Amino acid sequence: MNGVRLLLLFYTLILTTNRSSVISPDGISVAVDVNNLMRDMNPCIPAGRRTLAEHTDSGDLTFRTKDGSVCQIGKDEIDLLSDVCTEQEKTVLRLPIFISTDVHADGGAWKVDGTVESEVVARILGRSKFRPDTVRLYNPDLGELRRLLPNATFIVFLP
Repeated sequence: MNGVRLLLLFYTLILTTNRSSVISPDGISVAVDVNNLMRDMNPCIPAGRRTLAEHTDSGDLTFRTKDGSVCQIGKDEIDLLSDVCTEQEKTVLRLPIFISTDVHADGGAWKVDGTVESEVVARILGRSKFRPDTVRLYNPDLGELRRLLPNATFIVFLP
């Protein structure tokens, strides 16, 4: 199934249950397991996330993904986050920071959920928070955040 068809099926399934029968773009009824679809769209999601304080205390700036890859967070990224965070936030902020699709935004957007995560990202970008625990990002914001924190942020696709 090509990428466009997979994306169309994904958006068709956003408001359905875990297992659903949908009509594919070429008119064929197919049964799709949403859990498998999400797993296939997020093959290298981090397996575990440590706090900023744990990364700095241990000196280990890596994290493992579910597919077994090891990713390195840059020292400059850790320094930027350390400068922006309070001491309390350093003990709560988990890395990498997840950026997810925001299906409720007009025109498509991204979001960072979590009280501390959204606060830190809002501070870095100079943006206000959308809700107390969410900051909404549009493409220019996403580009800037990924430029500043390329390895300390991770994009996940959620319904």
